[in-house]
Amino acid sequence: MSNEFTHDKMCVIAEKMAEETGMKMSLSKSLETWNMGADANSDEATSASDNSNDNGSDREYIAQEYRFEIKEGIVSSDADFEDIIDRNIPINRERSYRALAQIDSKGLRNPNRLDKVGRGMGRDLATKIDVYCYQRMINQATMIIANPGDFTQDQAIDAEVLMLNRGLGGYDKNLFLSNKHYANVAKTLGANQYYGKEGIPADALGKAMIPNLATFNTMRSDYLLNLTGNTSAGLVINGNQSHTVATYDAGNNFFLDNRFMTLAITGATTGTMPVGTKFSIAGVGALHPETREPTGDLLTLTVETTGAGSVVVAPAIVTSGPFRNASAIAADTAAVTILNIATSAPSMFYTPQSTFLIPGRLPIGDNAGVKSVEASTEQGLPMRMTYKQDFHGENYQIKSLVYFDCQVVYPDQLGLILSNQT
Repeated sequence: MSNEFTHDKMCVIAEKMAEETGMKMSLSKSLETWNMGADANSDEATSASDNSNDNGSDREYIAQEYRFEIKEGIVSSDADFEDIIDRNIPINRERSYRALAQIDSKGLRNPNRLDKVGRGMGRDLATKIDVYCYQRMINQATMIIANPGDFTQDQAIDAEVLMLNRGLGGYDKNLFLSNKHYANVAKTLGANQYYGKEGIPADALGKAMIPNLATFNTMRSDYLLNLTGNTSAGLVINGNQSHTVATYDAGNNFFLDNRFMTLAITGATTGTMPVGTKFSIAGVGALHPETREPTGDLLTLTVETTGAGSVVVAPAIVTSGPFRNASAIAADTAAVTILNIATSAPSMFYTPQSTFLIPGRLPIGDNAGVKSVEASTEQGLPMRMTYKQDFHGENYQIKSLVYFDCQVVYPDQLGLILSNQT
């Protein structure tokens, strides 16, 4: 009977924890989930002996579509044949967060304490997960709108047009407004709305709600994350550079991640080009991925991994073949222009396919000496709560764990709107 009593009370904590995450995860609960297979741990090299998954994460691959050069006319030649290039995007799962607490035996009889423990753990875990997803998306976004002034609702149209020019016209689109940008929109719309029959102002002002902007499904953040301003100057490209799309890398024959490339930049350091830095390169224009015609804008890039003398960036600069996205290579001594020159709380625009939440489970052995309770967040992230009794101290040790990841699968389908970049 006592064991049943204890387990029932632990289930109450887990239930309250799950309820709280549903309230707090404003961004991550809107993301689509990617459910890995049970055997998701292979690096997929050409040699089976190399498939060791050295980074210790779960991993699967998403195969991207094939593309081809279309030629005009009836007559063809052997030179027209194109190699089939398998482009594979790795999906990793290696993130985990935990919360630990102790509750005494008497405390298990206190419903108010059980409620507060569960909600406290749920709130802090949910915030940690949400911030991680938010920051990861900010860092890896590659479509950038850098405005000299404050955010206005008209900039949603600019974001929509930029997505059209990136070949995303047929995709669903989400707009996640930072709450500062949301405030600007709600105040502007509210001030220009008429009063209804009952004399109540419309939603933008009276209920702190805004309609969908442009063709976006529009949401707002519950908190602010900033992209730090970067005033680094004098950065230039070091040597002519571009990326060649291939199935395997040239070293270990692992699948090559064609989303990224290493770019040598004179003056690049961890301080001058930190992770998340947004920039353009003189002379490197963006191409529409379907028509392969110039869009009239420079290609915008983000720093995925920082370093001294070189950085890993997305997107990779491809100037030839059916996967080309740039009008020219990054030429030697071409100027690098930082776009996020002032600290800003950016709004994000993206396709639902751009970013996935990846749930995971970790097993508990039969002889682990602990008992467990399973719960899940609103969007399906499993939460495992384990507990055991310290009979000397008459208390219970509780550990809540979430094993997951957030992966920006397509950085070129994710963008930021930056304000006051002067």
